[in-house]
Amino acid sequence: MVKSSDMEQKKPPSATDLGIDLAESLQDLMGDTGDVREQLGGFRIRIYHARAFPWSEVFKALLYRDFRVYVSRNKADIYIEASI
Repeated sequence: MVKSSDMEQKKPPSATDLGIDLAESLQDLMGDTGDVREQLGGFRIRIYHARAFPWSEVFKALLYRDFRVYVSRNKADIYIEASI
C-alpha cells in the first residue's frame, strides 16, 4: 500500500529562503529556459525561452535578497543582470 506522503513530491527549497545558495536555486527554478552566471557579487541570467521562463519567480527571488535588477538585450538575447 502506498502512503499519500510517499506520493507527494518534495518541492525544491524556496529561492527566498536565506539559508540556500541562490545561484543553485535560480538554476533549478529556470531549468533549461535560462542560465545563471555569477558576476562581480551578482548574477547575469541569460534567457533562452522567454515564454516559458519563470519571470515572476526569478524577480521575486532576486528582489527579496535586495538585488538591483536590470533587464537588457544584446542582439536577440535577453539578459537579467542583478547586483547588490
